[in-house]
Amino acid sequence: MEFLTRSGFERAATFMKHKARRLERALFEYEFESGSFHAVLEELKRYQNEDGGFGHGLEADLRCPDSSALATTRGLEILQIGEPSELRRDMILSALDFLEDTYLPELKGWDIIPREAENYPRAVWWNYGVFRDHWGNPNADIIAFFMDYRSFFKFTSLNELIDHAVEYLLNQCDLSEMHELFCYLHLAERLDSERGKRIADKLELFLDRCVDIRTGERTGYTAAPLQVVDSPASHYYKKYAEVIPAELDLLVHSQAEDGSWEPNWDWHQYEKEWTDARREWQGVLTLQALRTLRNFNRIE
Repeated sequence: MEFLTRSGFERAATFMKHKARRLERALFEYEFESGSFHAVLEELKRYQNEDGGFGHGLEADLRCPDSSALATTRGLEILQIGEPSELRRDMILSALDFLEDTYLPELKGWDIIPREAENYPRAVWWNYGVFRDHWGNPNADIIAFFMDYRSFFKFTSLNELIDHAVEYLLNQCDLSEMHELFCYLHLAERLDSERGKRIADKLELFLDRCVDIRTGERTGYTAAPLQVVDSPASHYYKKYAEVIPAELDLLVHSQAEDGSWEPNWDWHQYEKEWTDARREWQGVLTLQALRTLRNFNRIE
């Protein structure tokens, strides 16, 4: 069993403090050094537009300043981490307002990125209309956020969309796209027991098709078990229990010399901007790695 050594953690901390974005730096300080969540909110606020949505490269592969469903779901993920405050609530309500305003009834959902995104540097796969064939990304994810906040934000189409999400997974989804899987896992945690039972077998098949359990042999566009199971409390921990120890060993060994964890993809265009985005991803991935290793008690 491999552990992230104290020196390995210190190298990661040095990277986060000196090379990561200010947002990930604030998150690291909040989660590992008892920092203030208000500092996280102040940094995250820089990415929120007047329409309530998030943009400005919050999703590092998309440099478009305009608000997008993609970046807004990233913003809402971060907002779920910290303790309640008036600023946090205001930012959540603004983000939900943006999503309500940009809902497209003909799609029963949202465009993941706006048409304006094509005017800015981005990864080669981020073109307008992308993922239209995989409705669940981002729609299942967005529905889950509306469910989380239904006590103080009433989205009139929510119940209809929950039913549509279930029927889509059962009858239309090709169970092949890993980010669509992640969106459905987020939604499944919030469904009532009846709906949860209806989709349980489909989710198992979705996992089997998208998650590659061949530790150290994965290549290309595929999901790893630790993207589904980030702690022993995760719902699917038992499903991957046999491979998790080796996956954690691999995670420890994949730390780079500078203390970071690095992306395994490339934009294949906009090389100058990709250099900046790659460093930003290093901060995001390093924070994710440290969280996972902490959750499994793999940090000395």
